[in-house]
Amino acid sequence: MPGEAKRGQRGGNRHPLSSRGFILEHLAAVGPDYITSMHRAYRAELDRLARENGRRRPYHKPRYQSFLVIVHTLVKDGLIEFSGREEEADSPQFVGWHTKPRRRYYRLKLGGGR
Repeated sequence: MPGEAKRGQRGGNRHPLSSRGFILEHLAAVGPDYITSMHRAYRAELDRLARENGRRRPYHKPRYQSFLVIVHTLVKDGLIEFSGREEEADSPQFVGWHTKPRRRYYRLKLGGGR
């Protein structure tokens, strides 16, 4: 039946790379980092994998808000934590702002989690 060939293909956002896994590996490799930087690195890795896999279209990239939720879930699960480091965002879009957004840096949880 034609419909059966696509069974299990509907819905969802399947990536060749888990967002959670990427965040944990990224923090292990580079140390403390802020969410926007991690999100950029994840998107760049998806682009690299798409080229490597010969895809005509790039993989769908998660929005920042979705990525933010994953980071906060990892914090709640006790796998990563706020490193204590915060700084003002230096992105050109915030030039002239009286109060600039703060970057919060996250790291792997010391002591290996729960």
